[in-house]
Amino acid sequence: MLEDFLNIEVLLTPESYCRINSMSEEDRENLIKKLKEFKKVNDTFILLDDFFLNIFLRYNLEDILKRYEKCNFLKYYVGDRVASQENTQVLHSSSPSTKEVADNTLSHTTEVPEVKTSTEVMEKTQDNLDKMEEERKKRLSEIRSIRNSINRRINYIAKDIESKVKVYEEWDVTGKSTCEGSIEDFIKYFRDRYNRIKSMIERKVKRKAYPLDKLDKLKGTGDVFVVGIVSDVSTTKKGHKRVEIEDEKTSITVILMKDKIARGELPDDILLDEVIGFTGYVSNSGDTLFADRCIRPDITPKAPRSINEKIYTAFLSDIHVGSKEFLGKRFKRFIELLNGKISKGIEEKIVSRLKYISIAGDLIDGVGVYPGQEEDLYEIDIMAQYAEIAAYLEEIPEHIHIIVSPGNHDAVRPAEPQPALPKKVLKLFDSLDNITFVANPSYVNVHGLNFLIYHGRSFDDIVGQIPSARYTDPPSIMRELLKRRHLCPTYGGRCPIAPEHMDYLVIPIEPDLFHSGHIHINGYGIYKGTVMVNSGTFQEQTEFQKKMGIHPTPGRVPILDMSRMGDVYIEWNNGKITIV
Repeated sequence: MLEDFLNIEVLLTPESYCRINSMSEEDRENLIKKLKEFKKVNDTFILLDDFFLNIFLRYNLEDILKRYEKCNFLKYYVGDRVASQENTQVLHSSSPSTKEVADNTLSHTTEVPEVKTSTEVMEKTQDNLDKMEEERKKRLSEIRSIRNSINRRINYIAKDIESKVKVYEEWDVTGKSTCEGSIEDFIKYFRDRYNRIKSMIERKVKRKAYPLDKLDKLKGTGDVFVVGIVSDVSTTKKGHKRVEIEDEKTSITVILMKDKIARGELPDDILLDEVIGFTGYVSNSGDTLFADRCIRPDITPKAPRSINEKIYTAFLSDIHVGSKEFLGKRFKRFIELLNGKISKGIEEKIVSRLKYISIAGDLIDGVGVYPGQEEDLYEIDIMAQYAEIAAYLEEIPEHIHIIVSPGNHDAVRPAEPQPALPKKVLKLFDSLDNITFVANPSYVNVHGLNFLIYHGRSFDDIVGQIPSARYTDPPSIMRELLKRRHLCPTYGGRCPIAPEHMDYLVIPIEPDLFHSGHIHINGYGIYKGTVMVNSGTFQEQTEFQKKMGIHPTPGRVPILDMSRMGDVYIEWNNGKITIV
């Protein structure tokens, strides 16, 4: 549903989202149709809060255009609201059809006093708007002077090395979304997840799984191999684990004995909706399997892969331009580093060979991501936020290739998989020839190494489900996803999932490097040969993080030597190069 609004460049506040989500499909379609017609006249991003949602629901298009034809819906957020929740009427219309669509927030028989129009409010706040525009111009001017402010020039060895970036388009959802949220969509989504991961498990054990609906033919038989998707996990009265798994036709019960779990022979961290295999003994009833072994689609153990050329990749995420907590001065210092403002020695050796930058989402803080967010922003125009980060990226030397994936604060649908940034945003980056925009998640071959880039929204769910997974140790979360070959194993948690007909959250290949962000904490590790990097942030600790006890590691940029993957981890730590 959110994608329908994002496609016409309409942002929803959480309150508006809840109201629209409870509407009938017909009413929702009528609202979208009216918004589309309105945007033919006023082609700006619309922030549809409770007030403007009431306007578009209550009044006909002609009346709305008369009053709001030239309204800037995002700038409206700067000053006083056009009306308060207690006084929510701006238009006067005698049309019976508009009264029929009015919701219950106002009585049709109640007289509501006239309030200020949006034009009057804009006039009242014009001084604020002019001041904000001047501040915006000043910020952009300072950003665009970074490169020219560096007098020293270094010998960029990476400048003579050709960029080699290949996006695996078959696993990128951009331009391919087909889901409408129907039951059929969900059926196709889970079938695709089940069949693809089932094939991985079968290849792992080099045998075909036995169909669950025919298990009764193997009563009393041992070493039976089955694969299913977990529909329920519980504990028996005697302390054994009961796991319900299902395939496309039926379901069975798998019993994991507590003594085998205690000895580590069977897992104690099975998640709902993960696809998993078991071998074991079939009960005399034919509907229960007593597990001897658990088989996950886990990646294959191997040594980390490296390349022959000595070049470096830097990893960024969660920059959050637009937030009052954005560390602009520190981010500027990092851009200055790339332009040669360095000391001789290790800094020059690294910067001269820095060839790639991977950004795993949340370039900006966004608008309307959570209630009251406007109070936390120094820049309330989402396009201005993107213009600012685009200006920063323009100051990066052209020979450094940048790969950008979105996150949950970016201007794409919140449900994963997320497509690459929309065309209207991408136009702001038109001057950059050294940038590749991809989806979240995405699979990119960078100079011969396969990168899995994923923002990490599902980390919040994993931490709440698996005791060993901790925010303070990001690799402890990342390896759980690699183990299950899925970036969000459980459906219905804090990470929303769009039921595409292909499950783009399945990990189809074993990555050489797994890059993520989201939790604002740096972390490094290796899991069975896959190098894991969670990049931190350029945002100070927020009030939400304080409440959650999350302590971010701002201003620290991981840098890897691609010729020594997993051997050494380098950080630009708030102005200094350190070895982690």
